Amino acid sequence: MKRILIFTGIICMAAAVLLGGVVGGFFLNPRLITSVAFGVNTAPVELPLRDSFKDRAPDAKTSAIVSAADAFLGSLDTTQRDAATYAFSDNEQRSKWSNFPEGMIPRGGLRIGTLSEQQYALMDALIAEFMSEDGVRNIDYQLAAERTFPTDDPFGEYGVDKFYVAFLGEPSETQPWMFQFGGHHLGINVTVYGADVTFSPMLTGGQPLYIDYEGKRVFIIQDEVDAAQAVLESLTDLQKADAVRGDAAINLLLGPGEYGTVVAPEGVKGSDLSPEQKNLLISLIQTRLGFINDNDNAAKIQTVMAELDDTYFGWWGPQDAPGFAYYRITAPSTVIEYAPQDALAESPEQEHAHSMYRNPSNDYGAAWIGAK
Repeated sequence: MKRILIFTGIICMAAAVLLGGVVGGFFLNPRLITSVAFGVNTAPVELPLRDSFKDRAPDAKTSAIVSAADAFLGSLDTTQRDAATYAFSDNEQRSKWSNFPEGMIPRGGLRIGTLSEQQYALMDALIAEFMSEDGVRNIDYQLAAERTFPTDDPFGEYGVDKFYVAFLGEPSETQPWMFQFGGHHLGINVTVYGADVTFSPMLTGGQPLYIDYEGKRVFIIQDEVDAAQAVLESLTDLQKADAVRGDAAINLLLGPGEYGTVVAPEGVKGSDLSPEQKNLLISLIQTRLGFINDNDNAAKIQTVMAELDDTYFGWWGPQDAPGFAYYRITAPSTVIEYAPQDALAESPEQEHAHSMYRNPSNDYGAAWIGAK
């Protein structure tokens, strides 16, 4: 009997240790906690890469980007550079971007709060090569929004100091590499391969969306909200019957962790739009793709124009409350989502939104770098 009790005790102790390890591991893994609590996908990107890559010829913009990247990386000390750089094959780091703050979704990379004034200026110069003036302004707005958060919040590590910069692979004019910049509600992911550049996936939006900036009250996404409303209001009743899919806003379908997810096109089709309505739709698309530098945006807009007849515009939510409805633009190589995160009754000012851009045929440059 005594042996049985001792054996039972050993089993119970082992079970307790095992359970404790599982529970302890859970609470030591913020990505897992966030996944369970909020139902988000935090798994690493599943993107098998080719064993080698042929050299590709750069253009002037790629040369300027690489020069700015080299200047920034050259300003870092050894510890900083080690923190900022990853192997090009590091799919776990590829996935480390989110609408959640640092702490809930750890980023990886070099924390920009550790940069000197000179290093920060060189980082800004690099970002300015990647982005257009509108894109740089959007980032400035989002950083200003982040400064409204307390930096000691127990539920997440907020603040501009918790934004990160990272490189996958070495900046090169002829070989592929990747640049990442972001933090809470911002994820800039750029893959460069010769003259070809993709900004998919790109998370913008922001929280809060109304900020005080350089003495003015600014609605960060004013242009996009106005352009989306203009498209909706241009539609005939028959077109709206196709475009409006529901009375309530829905959440992102292609947000963080959703690499490879395919969404069905829904809404009114581009081929059923008048020339004037098509121009309004292009203007709406440009409010997001216009964040990309002019050179690379011009190439992307050519594709948008070629696919316009096969592009769908769908709307979920109220039709008379700009900014409070979800919309989605779905084309063969462009998906744009706008997802408000506030119930209309909660606030007269829409405070929080997630905005996504993906190229489903070339996310992370998969069409160029993925194993066949």
